[in-house]
Amino acid sequence: SLEPESAATLQSTLVDTLEGLEGLGAILEKADLIAVDTETTDTDVMKARLVGISLAVQPGHGYYIPVGHQQGQQLSINEVFRVLSGPLTVPKIGKAGHNLKYDYLVLKRAGLAISPLRFDTMIAEWLINPASRNLGLKNLAWVRLGYEMTQIEALIGKGRGQKTMDEVPISEAADYAAADAAIVLQLIPLLQADLRQQEAEDLFNTLEMPLIPVLAAMEEAGILL
Repeated sequence: SLEPESAATLQSTLVDTLEGLEGLGAILEKADLIAVDTETTDTDVMKARLVGISLAVQPGHGYYIPVGHQQGQQLSINEVFRVLSGPLTVPKIGKAGHNLKYDYLVLKRAGLAISPLRFDTMIAEWLINPASRNLGLKNLAWVRLGYEMTQIEALIGKGRGQKTMDEVPISEAADYAAADAAIVLQLIPLLQADLRQQEAEDLFNTLEMPLIPVLAAMEEAGILL
C-alpha cells in the first residue's frame, strides 16, 4: 500500500523579520496566484483574533508570518500589511484559499481586504459534489491527494485543556499553518479538472467566487445589527 505523504514533505519558511518580510513581498509580487490562510483564536470570525498569516505561491512550500502569538519574535500587523497589501490586492494576482470567506473577513477586520478572490477549494469541492463529506481541508487533502495533514488538535489539544492558537509556540504553528496554504495550491488543479468535466467552471467563476465578498459583507453587517 502507498504510504501517505506526511507534512515533512512540505517546506515551510517562518517570516519573523523585516528582511524576511520584504523578501517574501518580492516573491509574492511575481506570483500568478497566492494561497492565503489565517490562524486565529476562534472559529467564530467575529470573535477571532489574528494570530498569523500563511501564504503560498508554490504547491510544496508555504510561508508563515506570526503576528499575534503570546510569545516569540513577531512582526507588527502594520508592517505586515504595508508589505502584503500590494500583492494581496493587485488585480492581476489571484487569491486562493479554503473557506476563503473566513480568511477574507478575518483579514478585512484587521485592515486588509484581499482581492481578487479566484479559487476556493471548499466551494469547488461542494459544487463538484454537494453531498461531499470532505469539505474540511484535512479530509480533502487525504481523499484527493493521499496526504495526511496534521490535525489542529495536535497543536491545541481537546476538551477542557484545549489551548487557543496564540498559546501555541510559533515554531509548531509555522509548519502546520504553512501546509494549509501550500495544500490549497496542490488541490486546485484536481478540482479545476472536475469542475471542467462537470461543466461547472462558469458557475464557479461567475457566480460562486464573486459572491464571497458579498456574503462576507452581509455577515459582517448582520452581526453589527
